[in-house]
Amino acid sequence: MRITFLVPGRGLVGGIKVMGEYAGRLRARGHDVAVLYRRGARNFKRWLQRWTSRRTSDALDESGCALTAVREFTADSVPSADVLITTGLRAVRAASVLPSGKGRLVEIVQGTIHVEEDPAEARKVMALPARRVAVSDHVAQYLKTRFGVDAAVVPNGVDHSQFYNNERQFRVPRTVGMIYAAGEMKGTAEAFEAMRRIRDQWPDVRLVMYGAKRPRSAPPRTEMSVRPKTPRLRAIYSGCEIWLAPSRSEGFGLPVVEAMACGVVPVATRAGGHECIIEDEVSGFLVPVADSEAMAKRIALLLEDESILRTMSAAAHQRSLAFDWETSTDRLEELLRTWVGEADRPPASLGA
Repeated sequence: MRITFLVPGRGLVGGIKVMGEYAGRLRARGHDVAVLYRRGARNFKRWLQRWTSRRTSDALDESGCALTAVREFTADSVPSADVLITTGLRAVRAASVLPSGKGRLVEIVQGTIHVEEDPAEARKVMALPARRVAVSDHVAQYLKTRFGVDAAVVPNGVDHSQFYNNERQFRVPRTVGMIYAAGEMKGTAEAFEAMRRIRDQWPDVRLVMYGAKRPRSAPPRTEMSVRPKTPRLRAIYSGCEIWLAPSRSEGFGLPVVEAMACGVVPVATRAGGHECIIEDEVSGFLVPVADSEAMAKRIALLLEDESILRTMSAAAHQRSLAFDWETSTDRLEELLRTWVGEADRPPASLGA
């Protein structure tokens, strides 16, 4: 199939990473894949180049996919294809007015937060004749309840050749990891408060974070990595015993399942996507949104009882095996073939 990806933003956020994973893997399966990204979104281009280089030993300046920077997604800039895959309200709106020869429109819906930020625009987009893929049951149920829209569920995956920990150790003092991101919806303030409570009793517990930029302020004795590459990211996960995921809204929770693949026990909010990954009190703990006290209590339980920590670490790793990029690509590829076939099928005659 000829497949075009329209990537709306810049940076190494999870949504862009998902688009890059699918673009690279579909290309590796023999499809003709092009990726268009808005001019200035160079970080995505570098990420996709690293992905392809890792898989095919290409030079870093070779992506494996046809990469094109554009100011806007227009009929002149977007090539003809069988399928046009995009994500995000603005990109979907732009894709919807393109000629039909640009491909069957497929929207990957990766969360609910941006939808709620602009509900009027969301209603217009959800009324468009696109096929939709939701990254979790949570997102699919939200679309059905909020807009009456059906979506096929294709969960995000993990590359288990990248994220693993064959020598799981439980060090003292323990280490808690988390992503740093600004914004109230990320729950960073609640996470910091939970760590303050923990350090009242266990002052030596370490806090390790990664993110797009350094925070203006953070708890004492915090180690921060900015835009870590994959080997460093695996080392961060593997060096933690506990992963704190405090988001107030989450479509899936890709870092959570990556950490679980490295045997890290998650303590995560009931923010939607987390509940589709974690089996509460088995492969991790789920706590109420914005409840720093509940976060601290669950972290404390893991600090107090190493047998619980070890048991849940093994369960977290086992649960992560349910999420695999190749399996997800199998499902997406199957859906794309079906939808392209529907587009090619002539309409039934009135007398049929």
